[in-house]
Amino acid sequence: MTGRNHMEKTQIFWGTGKVGRTILELWKKINMAPDFFCDNSRVLWGTKIEGIRVLSPEQVYELSGKAAVFITCSYYMEVKKQLLEHGMPKESIIVADSVSTELYRLSDDLYTLFLKEIQMKKGMYQCLIDLSNGMVLGGVERWSYSLAKTLAGMGINGAYLMPADCNKSVMDSTIPNLIIERSDKISIIDTIKSIAEICPKVIICNFPFDIMIGACIVKRYINTDLKIIAVVHNDEEIYYRTLVTWEKYVDICLTISTKIKNTLLDRGFDASKLKDLYWKIPGIRRYCRQYSVEGQPLKIGYAGRVDVTQKRIDLLLRVSEGLDANGIAYIIHIAGTGEYEDELRKEIKKRKLENKIKLVGMIKHKDIMDFWSKQDICISCSEWEGHSISHSEAMAAGAVLVITDTSGARDDVEEGINGFVVKIGDVEALVNRITYLYHHREALSSMGDYSIEKIDARNKYMEPGSYWRELLN
Repeated sequence: MTGRNHMEKTQIFWGTGKVGRTILELWKKINMAPDFFCDNSRVLWGTKIEGIRVLSPEQVYELSGKAAVFITCSYYMEVKKQLLEHGMPKESIIVADSVSTELYRLSDDLYTLFLKEIQMKKGMYQCLIDLSNGMVLGGVERWSYSLAKTLAGMGINGAYLMPADCNKSVMDSTIPNLIIERSDKISIIDTIKSIAEICPKVIICNFPFDIMIGACIVKRYINTDLKIIAVVHNDEEIYYRTLVTWEKYVDICLTISTKIKNTLLDRGFDASKLKDLYWKIPGIRRYCRQYSVEGQPLKIGYAGRVDVTQKRIDLLLRVSEGLDANGIAYIIHIAGTGEYEDELRKEIKKRKLENKIKLVGMIKHKDIMDFWSKQDICISCSEWEGHSISHSEAMAAGAVLVITDTSGARDDVEEGINGFVVKIGDVEALVNRITYLYHHREALSSMGDYSIEKIDARNKYMEPGSYWRELLN
């Protein structure tokens, strides 16, 4: 097998960090190697990594149409945009996980090299829950902690499964935490070994990374009785590509929005394996809350990560200034933390918005419904979502959604009935919808009531015991 594989093009790894070096190690195991590396860091240009020269971006652009660029770093969207803007054909740009996926397709070679000595051990745990990103306070993780309580209440012996080098800023002790220790240079092999040795009956895969792919390989070669339940938490290409590649080994695929479900169907995914998943959220009845009235500032809330890449928290500054220009009295409460938090504080002070935008920090999960019950509106400027738990929690508390058109938005919002959906990045539309609600305070109550009824209906569908009992048999 040669470095060309099936592509007669110059092969370039864009990214010299952990991802690039890990995938290089995997390629070398089966006698493959890229022709060049590339990196945006000027100090690396002209140097060599494992004997492979590092090009500058300009040198890569000159190979447009003659090269296949594998993005082997975590900044996939940024690098892809950079390449497209400099004339690289879209079909020549491949995300890092595709490099691995193409190699994992060669599972006979992988099996010969690594898997023959792996043996199943008697499993202590019936069900594993994939926490590939570690124990943090993200939406997927919060859902997983809730699921762990449900499984424990059903008498199912479960455990979390996570990589050794992941973030563990939160410790949920509902079920044990099992760590995939790094003994091999290739993380996928460690993952396969861990899953095979634990020998669960079911694994619930929350991410399209090594745990999901490793589970599929275990099912193919080692434990054909393993039941794999994949949950598509996000409307990102990596989920679709991984699921379609490994569909044969996935028993059930839970989709959290109509858009995600339809995209999988369009890609040819087996419809009989798809099942709807909604968030089980306790509703707060209308008599437990009050909305602002004329003469009072409108109360606008946001709960989630304080970042720019996905959540576009920076746009809230422009929303605030737009509301000021319209003469609207309001207060925006931002609950959460993130990498943009310090910069946001500086911008708030610089723009003299200290009395209009309040950062309230991280709110404990048990207090989140109280936060939403005090907000008139839930705002979101996100560029992408799976199906935001935060939006559903806001609905359950009767807050009116004014959000961008990400996956799940149209499932939550019936336009003008319980909220508004605007185009991604359309700050003017967000300001206009909030201005409308400011001048029509009577609509807040009726819209909020409709949202509560919508969540109540989902809760009945998503009664956890019966839902998971059916899935897990």
